[in-house]
Amino acid sequence: MLQAHNAIADRLSAGEDSFAEFKEVRIGATTVLSPNADELASEIVAFANAEGGTIFLGVADDGSLQGISDGSFRKVEEWAVNVATNNCDPPVRPVIRSVMLSSEEGQAKRIMLIEVKKGLYVHRTQRGRWYVRVGSTKRDLTQAELSRLFQERGRTFVFDETPVFTASADDLDNELLESLLGTPKVIGRTQLLLNRRVVVEDDENVLRPTVAGLLCFCRDPSEYLPGAHIHSAVYRGTRCHSDDLVHSEEIRGPVNYQLEESLRFVDRFMLKPARKSVGRQDHPQYALGTILEAIVNAVAHRDYSIAGAKTRLFLYADRLELRSPGGLPNTLTLETMRYRQFTRNQLLVSFLSKMRGQRDERLFIEERGEGVARIIEESTAHSGRAPVYALHGNQLQLTIWAKPSPHDG
Repeated sequence: MLQAHNAIADRLSAGEDSFAEFKEVRIGATTVLSPNADELASEIVAFANAEGGTIFLGVADDGSLQGISDGSFRKVEEWAVNVATNNCDPPVRPVIRSVMLSSEEGQAKRIMLIEVKKGLYVHRTQRGRWYVRVGSTKRDLTQAELSRLFQERGRTFVFDETPVFTASADDLDNELLESLLGTPKVIGRTQLLLNRRVVVEDDENVLRPTVAGLLCFCRDPSEYLPGAHIHSAVYRGTRCHSDDLVHSEEIRGPVNYQLEESLRFVDRFMLKPARKSVGRQDHPQYALGTILEAIVNAVAHRDYSIAGAKTRLFLYADRLELRSPGGLPNTLTLETMRYRQFTRNQLLVSFLSKMRGQRDERLFIEERGEGVARIIEESTAHSGRAPVYALHGNQLQLTIWAKPSPHDG
């Protein structure tokens, strides 16, 4: 026991580093006043996302013992467990120890050790911040670091719930918010947006829109999320070459607007040959309902963490191509896509599942997991050729073949 106490005393003498954080404790009448819950949660998350470490409560920044009174220790312990459980996502289960040490004045001081192991998962705070411990401080994980960490620890990256720090709640459009969320009657607007994760609070208590919130309720989300729009183009031949380019445009706006405008784009530029032998019979190149399903999939399930990457919609003489940023997760292959459901952006999908298109008033996403199967079956029935999914680097491409003209051959 003496050896263990000496090791802890040596640890305090060495100061803070990648594995040690010191926190003084101030206790009020009913709860812990300092550090606050968000501050402790951020330190726990930072250690869990790194190699683990120990938070020493009751210790000043210089390593001197402040201590926690015997009468308050249980209160502090319950508070720390509550923070690790409710203010960290997923919850962290630290080991909490009580240690008695002698101060420089020879007084016995009780301190608390919160020992955090390296996480099996990737953790964030209740406010949506992803931290990592670097040296004696914590910092936000970059998008690239966060993506790699999720891959290493085997969990899906829920990027669409993270805050966009270049935007604020003022960048959200009230008309768009009310059209989906309605006017709150019991709770205030701010609490409603927090509950629905349209916004989260940052460390300075500023409301920041989440990625999904910005995509659905900002008039131009690409202003804050470069690439969060659809690049569309029409080519007269069968090759992607500037000599064959007929028309191109950038379709921007909230995601439901992008979906509607993309469908109008296809309807406007696809060929619609007709036969008039027995009345007029149109033979459009594509079934618009199927095309909308494909565009919804491309927009809803793309990887928005790839900065600047756009969804691309190309029309050629013989086919339509949709190119969506982001590869397949580890659990899916091109062969199993038709039979298994995967949602990269769960919050975005939940919003789209409550939005209806103007064309037929159908919900954009009906959450049955039949999107890919429907695209394959209906496209094959319409054109006589099965569509093709392919991976090109970090990009998923869908090719839907045009229905041949009745005048060909």
